[in-house]
Amino acid sequence: MARVFITGSSDGLGLMAAKLLIEQGHEVVLHGRNEGRSRDALLAAVGAQGAVTGDLSTIAGATTVASEVNKLGRFNAVIHSAGIGYRETRRWRPSPEFPASSRSMCSRPTS
Repeated sequence: MARVFITGSSDGLGLMAAKLLIEQGHEVVLHGRNEGRSRDALLAAVGAQGAVTGDLSTIAGATTVASEVNKLGRFNAVIHSAGIGYRETRRWRPSPEFPASSRSMCSRPTS
């Protein structure tokens, strides 16, 4: 079975993916932007291997999350489900440097 890290897994699609993968027998590590959301994720996704806490809306927060996840060893896949910026007052617009496709990040399984 695969070992999977899921960002934004305290609710929504990230939590749904976590529950499904755990049900199928995969090892899942969850993520929450703060301690409360990480705790909620662990309560909702029974069987998860643990949770990493950090706010991905800042570079410092993303760096902290990456560092904590790297301490846990290798993962077969990472599912990026964290949503950021939906409360922003300004709207993001594509540019030549950052085309529309750059708004979404996907990771492929490691070999």
